[in-house]
Amino acid sequence: MLEDVREKFLNVFNKAKEKIGDEINTWNKVFQFEITGLEPFYIEFKSGEANIVEGKASNALATLSMDPDVLNDILDLKLDPMVAFMRGKMRITGNVMETVHLRKIFQVLREE
Repeated sequence: MLEDVREKFLNVFNKAKEKIGDEINTWNKVFQFEITGLEPFYIEFKSGEANIVEGKASNALATLSMDPDVLNDILDLKLDPMVAFMRGKMRITGNVMETVHLRKIFQVLREE
């Protein structure tokens, strides 16, 4: 399952990267994910790249918790992450404001 998440997220990220432009090169952020039934993983943004790593990050800005179906809907661009959060389908602990960067990745593709 994590390989599927990695493949889908990196596909979305690489498409969004073209639309976001140079701003993405300044991101130096780590977000922890806790998905029901999966091992924890985190996404690290650095120097314009994204890396998905199994385990827990000691320097995560925020932790996002959700069910696998919610994550899949977000990755498939069927569900806006903000809507998932507002409807209680996703919990965010830590610096919620920093997660706006994650949302931006999906938002620029949903606007096509």
